[in-house]
Amino acid sequence: MTRDGDAVHLTRKENDVLAMLARSPGRVVTHRALLTAVWPDVTDPPMEYLRIVVRNLRQKLETDPSRPTLLRNETGIGYRLSTD
Repeated sequence: MTRDGDAVHLTRKENDVLAMLARSPGRVVTHRALLTAVWPDVTDPPMEYLRIVVRNLRQKLETDPSRPTLLRNETGIGYRLSTD
């Protein structure tokens, strides 16, 4: 993966979250769906796991991580990969 021509290293979990969002571009993927798909071996994985991975992805991929345009949060529901 690259950003502005520079290689970006993603961890396995970051790649898994991004891949899952990319399979449904523009559509919300619920927190629960992401958590169970990315951490299948953890019973009831904490939401904090997902928040950390999304925060790291935003740091790596967004122009301004504090104002994300690519990885959008749908409060209380999940995340979506913006197609705008």
